[in-house]
Amino acid sequence: MRRLSLWALPAALALGLFLQSYENAWEWWRSRELFALEVPSGTAKSLGGAEWKLTGLRRVGERSDGRAVMLLDMEAVVRDPEAFAVLPCRLVLEAQDGKRWSPQFLTPSEVNRLPERRGLTIPTCTQALASKPAAGATLRISEGFVLPAGMAGEIRPVLSLPAGRPRYLRFQVPG
Repeated sequence: MRRLSLWALPAALALGLFLQSYENAWEWWRSRELFALEVPSGTAKSLGGAEWKLTGLRRVGERSDGRAVMLLDMEAVVRDPEAFAVLPCRLVLEAQDGKRWSPQFLTPSEVNRLPERRGLTIPTCTQALASKPAAGATLRISEGFVLPAGMAGEIRPVLSLPAGRPRYLRFQVPG
């Protein structure tokens, strides 16, 4: 009986490791951005319970150290409120070489340089998801970014949502 137990021990350990790592591997798979869905400029694409459209990416200023201040505007039409309201939202700018920049806080003076923005508060991606809108609602979303000098023309917005992973959207910037 002792020998049988010793021979069964490696198989039991291997099975235990497999069962434990299976959950971790599945969670890793669901949290990764693995498959890009290209979105041509001016079109909308479905992801995570909404139709997403890039409405603008523009340079709104420059900081004293030469870094560019960029403002990204998007529109989301909610189709499935439950899938849409799952946090977190990952909205980043991606360079050709794969470098990514996350949103940063912009001062009111940087945002208010645009006449159509004065006095308006447009939610960020995470704020829009947390608001739990109804089906059919159209949301305007805005994020601010600070990029190194000379990078403004070589970037593309990337959107990833938990309900859509491992797929994510990569938007083509017009012009």
